[in-house]
Amino acid sequence: MRLQQKAVLFTLPFILIPTLILGWLSIRYTESAQRQIANASLQTDVNYRSDTLNRYFESERTTLNTFLNSSEFKKVTSEWSLDNDSLMFESQLSQVSRVFFNTYPNVVAIRVFDNSLSEVTTFWTDGPLSNFNTSGFLKSYNDWHILDHESSNTPLSMIQTPWFSSDVSGHSMLNSIGFIQLISKPNWLETLRLDSKDGNSFSSEHQIMITSQKGKILFAYPQFDLGDELPAQIFQKLKDSATTHAAVETTNNGLQMDYAARIVENRFLVLYGHKKQSVFAADTAYTWISILTVLLTIVISPILLYVNFSRMIVEPIEKLTSAKRQVAQGNLDIKLDMPRQDEIGDLFAAFNVMVRQLIVYRENESDSRLKLEYKVRERTEELESTNTALAKSNKALESAKELSEQANELKSAFVANISHEIRTPLTAILGFTEQVLSTELKDPHQAELLNRVLKSGRHLLALINDILDLSKIESNKLDIEIQEIQLFDLLQDVNTLLASQANKKDLDFNFSFRFPLPAKIWTDPTRLRQILINLASNAIKFTEAGSVNVDVWFDPDTNKLFVKVIDTGIGMSEEVQKRIFSPFVQADVSISRKFGGTGLGLVISNSLAKLLGGNIELESQLGRGSTFTINISVANDKHPLGDNFINNEDDLAAITTKYESQEVYTEKQISGKVLVAEDVEDNQYLFAMILDSLSLDYEIVGNGKLAVEKVLTNDYDLILMDMQMPIMGGLEATKLIRQAGEDTPIYALTANVMREDVALHMEAGCDGTIGKPVDRAELITIIKSHLTSESNDESKLINDDTMKDLITFYKSQLEKQVELLQTLKGPQDIEALKGECHKIKGSAGSYGYDHLTEIAGELESTCRVLIEQSGTDAVSNMQWQTVQLMTDELIADIKKVITGSDE
Repeated sequence: MRLQQKAVLFTLPFILIPTLILGWLSIRYTESAQRQIANASLQTDVNYRSDTLNRYFESERTTLNTFLNSSEFKKVTSEWSLDNDSLMFESQLSQVSRVFFNTYPNVVAIRVFDNSLSEVTTFWTDGPLSNFNTSGFLKSYNDWHILDHESSNTPLSMIQTPWFSSDVSGHSMLNSIGFIQLISKPNWLETLRLDSKDGNSFSSEHQIMITSQKGKILFAYPQFDLGDELPAQIFQKLKDSATTHAAVETTNNGLQMDYAARIVENRFLVLYGHKKQSVFAADTAYTWISILTVLLTIVISPILLYVNFSRMIVEPIEKLTSAKRQVAQGNLDIKLDMPRQDEIGDLFAAFNVMVRQLIVYRENESDSRLKLEYKVRERTEELESTNTALAKSNKALESAKELSEQANELKSAFVANISHEIRTPLTAILGFTEQVLSTELKDPHQAELLNRVLKSGRHLLALINDILDLSKIESNKLDIEIQEIQLFDLLQDVNTLLASQANKKDLDFNFSFRFPLPAKIWTDPTRLRQILINLASNAIKFTEAGSVNVDVWFDPDTNKLFVKVIDTGIGMSEEVQKRIFSPFVQADVSISRKFGGTGLGLVISNSLAKLLGGNIELESQLGRGSTFTINISVANDKHPLGDNFINNEDDLAAITTKYESQEVYTEKQISGKVLVAEDVEDNQYLFAMILDSLSLDYEIVGNGKLAVEKVLTNDYDLILMDMQMPIMGGLEATKLIRQAGEDTPIYALTANVMREDVALHMEAGCDGTIGKPVDRAELITIIKSHLTSESNDESKLINDDTMKDLITFYKSQLEKQVELLQTLKGPQDIEALKGECHKIKGSAGSYGYDHLTEIAGELESTCRVLIEQSGTDAVSNMQWQTVQLMTDELIADIKKVITGSDE
């Protein structure tokens, strides 16, 4: 059997079997979908006909009330209640009844009964009906009925109500003196909308029936030779379907029908159905198309596979085999033409290279020895000159060592400065990328490219942060903020961040605790989290199979917390362990290529551990795994530990936060009411769009005074408070709200996010600070942390068209701000200028104009410094000239944004 035949036989089952399965599934899915659509249509139709029936009898009740409330009837009723003269009663109402019958031609009769259920009189339209008795229904109160008469196509309707008369003494009290029945002969086709042209149209394939609770057919259209009563088994099946709201299939007199049912007034059953054969008639064409597609695939696939395999694989191999035979016979003049740039082409190229090498070897074999001797003499002379150069280099290295030590200090300062400079454009790159990704991109390829840009930007930002941390460590400028924190909250954060990474690699990632452990410790949470994440993520990255375990215990004698990270990864040799804590060091080049990284993480983590009063120890075996043990000081005389210790698993289980190695987070839909205090109109518009996209209820006010009034008179779930507003600022408003006893979460909105500014916000009563320009993802995360429900809907984002409208609106607001800036002419206006700059700084970045945020921020800082130095709201003319130049630059850049010339 030839190669192409083997290939076809081998691969053919992998094509045909899935094709047959997919074809069969397609046919089954089409049938199932059609059946579900038909059943849903039946449920809709039966509900529509039932509601129509109810509305008809409501109109009949209104008709009967019209007759009863007429002045003539009331007058005759009062007289009859006195003398009970039926003949006089009938005579007096004969004219009224004829007018009533003319007005309502569908009415057949009006029957009147006294309290003893005896007939007083009956008014007929066209004479009395034979074998017609309705007195048996008089015991039911204010009810309607469908009466079987002549045939199930023309049943009569009857509605009855008690008959009252006014008190003879003239009081308003009513006395019951009997019953009134209104009997009509409706046009059932019109009444049940069986000839309408709307979406519930009725065709010859459908049937509607109304039966009693015992299965007697009161109305059926069309008849289909059903008889007067449904078989008990079929009727019970249809009655059950009304409870389950599911269509059922029945066979009656050889006719297969699908019915949906609904119980009306607990006395009648409305059935709506269609013939079984009509359900799947529509998808016959789709079924045949699916079958033909499968058959064509079965026929064409082997042919295409055979032809392509022969042309692309077998023929080149045969050509190569023929060339090999010729080379073996001594013919070295042969050369193969490469058919294409693939593995076959590479094989042909390698064969041609081999033939050329054979030719060269034969031609150069005679003089190879002479060349070898010449090269030996040449290398000997080079070694002698190299030894001389090495002696000179040693002296140069000693002097270069001194220069390198000086350069190292300059390097640290340079790295610190250049890292800050790089972060500025990188922040813009990340910001604009996130902004575009938050809109609805029509091209998935664009979304993929932007996600790659965002991922690379974040990686670069992390690298810059590492370099900056290392620079701060080397220059002794890294600040440590010791504070009391919840130990298990921090460990849970680490677990949440890294569990998904371990899951992607099918690794067991577990936390284990040696009790007792303190519930609260004193440390820098940011730096401790950075150390743990670095060590644990390295363990996950360098472990291909097995587990990563994190063991935590506390030594009360030294007040130190120990965390041991154990992995079953690639491990390290003793030589690598000696230099692994040096900057930019990994095991070797192949490790760096395979796993990535810069080699900064461990040196930074080790330095941070020392700053936290401890260190990091390493134990590792090549090919067996590594163990990193970190110990840090978590208490001292100034910051002692409390008495709250976790002594066992039961204590740990009582804590709200659950520490499971693999926690699944379910996104929750947010709901609640938000108050936004913001004086800048375009920022108000931006917050409104974001909150609208989250389907939240909100209110927006323009100053702190209005915010306080709203909070005291309404209930809110979250408050977003701008810190600088007219009339009353955010700090003062927050203090008043807290003094009033309100504990609603309040977040400060401000462009000033320095540590001292954040401290002022927290002191005033804020729960946190959101920097301007607002990061949409950060804002939504904060909102979700306070406003959640149990549903799994995700919030919607602002789309492209809405964002364009938002930017257009913001540019119109910038035009007004330019006009206002141009009116500020003298030193006395510096306070107003500072306020306008603060507004621009807080809003421009949210619309992608970060350069305006930077310029406005610099001008605001300059105004603030000059005001503080002068001690008044006015400055000198010379100082104002400097401010005026910066203002002109800001106005020029704003005009570029408005005209679009900056894009």
